[in-house]
Amino acid sequence: MPDALTPDEMRFDSVVRSEQRNLPLCEVLAARFTYHSVDVWRDKIAQGDVLLRGEPSTAQTIVQTGDQVTYIVRNYTEPVVPTHYEILFENEEFLVAGKPAGVPVHHTGSIFWNTFTSILRRGTGIEELIPMHRLDRDTSGIMLFAKSQDTALRYQKSLARILLRKLYVAVVPGDFSCERLAARRGCAQLDGRLDVQIPLREQPGNEIRVQMIPDFELGKECRTIFRKVGGQESGLSAIECELFTGRKHQIRAHLAALGHSIVGDCIYSHRGVYYLKRCSQPLDAQDIATLGASSQLLHAWKIELQLPGWREARWFESRIWTDEMADALEKCGV
Repeated sequence: MPDALTPDEMRFDSVVRSEQRNLPLCEVLAARFTYHSVDVWRDKIAQGDVLLRGEPSTAQTIVQTGDQVTYIVRNYTEPVVPTHYEILFENEEFLVAGKPAGVPVHHTGSIFWNTFTSILRRGTGIEELIPMHRLDRDTSGIMLFAKSQDTALRYQKSLARILLRKLYVAVVPGDFSCERLAARRGCAQLDGRLDVQIPLREQPGNEIRVQMIPDFELGKECRTIFRKVGGQESGLSAIECELFTGRKHQIRAHLAALGHSIVGDCIYSHRGVYYLKRCSQPLDAQDIATLGASSQLLHAWKIELQLPGWREARWFESRIWTDEMADALEKCGV
């Protein structure tokens, strides 16, 4: 497994866009990377922390389209994330891996070195490894990667013919009754399962900007099928979830709309108050106890793949879930 430590120095490259040509370097940086003001960028340029075309420059140097700008961050740090993973399958073109909860697939505002994609690239030595789909940072489970940009480009548009089915498992509070919930608008029973087709959309102006909300008039079409797979007297239910559309937070938002927000989901449970708190400070032990887990109990459990050249589809399963998830599933009898 790769070392979790980040390097002491990181370099971030960008290219000057056509609309930025003939502007001073400090103004281009301040307009594009707003986490620093013009004055701060001037200081960093003077300190040699910014290179233009590979060389030190001045704040007032005029840039041209295509110029490479390198920002050097010294004494670099990132939040600690889990760096373990599992390899479930590999051939010449594809790799199937299990991602732990708590690590983003792509870079975020504070994590560049230890994204899951970067961790896998370093660990496997496959420099062009590209995710064919994504999981939320707090969701663990199985993912399909292309081993080169060429493979990703050739198959991304036809991904539905390769990645045939995706099954998740979630743990929710209470008794998840498909029969009872089928009476809700947008829901129906289907062979003992619950077919949920509640449209979802973002809500402009919402304090929690990433939250998706139900809206039968303006929402985008969404479909998830749920099946209860465990939990009787534990006070919890284990739910198998199958996606038929790929909207943001679809499983989480659908379960919240049904009154069964996922255990540990700080965005969709308890009115999002713990998400808002987490934006400014760490959650304490009491917060986590109220949420029921330190991360949401949602796991990408199984996928059915029919990779190029295969005569038949194959199922793959990941159990790289947290101890909290394992304990909750055991209580549910899964």
